Amino acid sequence: MEVADTTVKYDREVKIPLYAEANIPEVWLLDVNQEVIEVYRNPLQGVYQDVQKLVKNQVLSILAFPDVHINVSEIF
Repeated sequence: MEVADTTVKYDREVKIPLYAEANIPEVWLLDVNQEVIEVYRNPLQGVYQDVQKLVKNQVLSILAFPDVHINVSEIF
């Protein structure tokens, strides 16, 4: 999980691809300014195949714990 306010672009363009190259199955980028959670999943050859942007009142699930559901509003 990356939490960003001033580093969103760097996190998205530099750090997230590094996680994909390391084959990390799921990464979240919390953009505190926009109150958006970007969920990156399923890395393949250094690129995440599944990217979602979730906003308030949407529900986030955790890949490792599929029975856990978090409302984005609870985070922001």
